[in-house]
Amino acid sequence: MDGQDRDLSTEAAALADILRWSADIPSWQRDALRRLCGQAKLEPADLTSLVAICKGTNQGSPLDATHVRDPAASHAVVSLGALHGLSNVNALAPGERLSFGRAGLTVIYGDNGAGKSGYARVLKQLCRARSPKGDAILPNIYAADGGTPSAHVEFYIGGQKHSASWTQGSPTDAMLSAVSVFDSRTANVHVENTNDLAYTPLPLRILAGLAQACLDVKAKLAAEIKTLQEQTPAVLYNPECKPETEVGKLVAALSGKTKPETVEKLAGINVDEVRWSRP
Repeated sequence: MDGQDRDLSTEAAALADILRWSADIPSWQRDALRRLCGQAKLEPADLTSLVAICKGTNQGSPLDATHVRDPAASHAVVSLGALHGLSNVNALAPGERLSFGRAGLTVIYGDNGAGKSGYARVLKQLCRARSPKGDAILPNIYAADGGTPSAHVEFYIGGQKHSASWTQGSPTDAMLSAVSVFDSRTANVHVENTNDLAYTPLPLRILAGLAQACLDVKAKLAAEIKTLQEQTPAVLYNPECKPETEVGKLVAALSGKTKPETVEKLAGINVDEVRWSRP
């Protein structure tokens, strides 16, 4: 690490180290890291996808800088200014503006269904909060023409005003990761599950999750290999032909790279073989 990184003992710096380290690991593991940065644990569907990436049948989406906190954000005072220009976000009316005070506490209130949670969902994505799976922002189901949710945000870095545009599925300004967003959805793990009174930093949880993913993927691949072995005809794993013959050598070396024409060539019977086979 360079001099600046040595001075950073923060979560953001550790995540940045993981990002740099991940550049040299297999693509399926990089994809696993990306998933673990956005969710508490890998679900069965995630493991199925990772196995497919490991086997080369699917393409992975590797971890990149848009998935982790920016180390520079840990040194800057970042605050929200306003959220406006929302489009295709739940049933929120267009043209509304939600402003935050530069100092003190901003209280936002309203009846059920007024849209408070809709704004919170946008803020969680803007600030890269870890959300439960399936917490995506949906457009207005009653609108005639739907589209991708988007918004504009104003924020301050060290007192200087900045603005950025956001579209669901696209990266946001990395400095917004310095803002922590917490709501009842992110609190479910504390109120619905039994939790040990222990704190594990996010970077360590991610690495532990990757280690477990390696074991889970290995187990799935081993199960697939066992199934294939059980389906393999006895003539292949216990051939009657002599191993020193051309056919014996071919059977012993059969793989996905074996060319069909090689098998067909040895499967034929020439005139000499017909003569020797007669009584």
